[in-house]
Amino acid sequence: MENIYYFFRGNPDINNFIVFGRIHLFILFIALLGIFIMFRNKSENRKLELFMGYILVLQQVSLYVWYFTSNYNLLKEGLPFYHCRVAIIFIALGLILNKEKIMKIGSYLGIFGSILALLFPVLDPFSFPHITQFSFFIGHLFLLWGSVYLLFIKSVGMTELDFKKSLTFINVYHFSMLILNKILKSNYAYMAASPISIGRGLNHSIYALIVIMLFNILISIEYTVVKFNNKVKSQNQISLATLD
Repeated sequence: MENIYYFFRGNPDINNFIVFGRIHLFILFIALLGIFIMFRNKSENRKLELFMGYILVLQQVSLYVWYFTSNYNLLKEGLPFYHCRVAIIFIALGLILNKEKIMKIGSYLGIFGSILALLFPVLDPFSFPHITQFSFFIGHLFLLWGSVYLLFIKSVGMTELDFKKSLTFINVYHFSMLILNKILKSNYAYMAASPISIGRGLNHSIYALIVIMLFNILISIEYTVVKFNNKVKSQNQISLATLD
């Protein structure tokens, strides 16, 4: 029982995770291995979609239950308003309910967020093992795999109208987080401060504007790349059909 209590403890101590240490490199290897397997199979799989969706739901539910029961920074850090948490919820529901509309925004927001989070993990101040560490890496691994699967295997593309709606959503979201962070003294969407050393010395307003512009640029790049990939995929399918 003591081990269980220790795993779910709410009293912070120290984050002893070593960035680019052996454990971190192993996790990154697992991330790449999962992507390699997906591209090797290159086929849609409804069972895989449901599996990824339910894993993400379980990860989110367990995380919020812990925040609520431990009362560890519940309002400042325990709400589903970080980029990746928003993306996870969208992708999980999209995969389970098979709804492309919410898959799209989730995957576009999730692929960049998951890569950044896995490369430069920002963990809570708890030494290993702890639920927040497992939740962080499981959530971001499946977010990455889910995003890659949707964008490049399932080929969930975006029309120009979808793209404009996504940009509107992300901008409204960021401005909403600016207001919420003022009220809660929080850092949702990392609009108050950078999670890494880059950008920490900037004026707050300039930093927030850079974050908003960066996400607009990234989503625009993702839209262009995925659109090109889907076009090539369609042309290849037409060529194969012609040969048959």
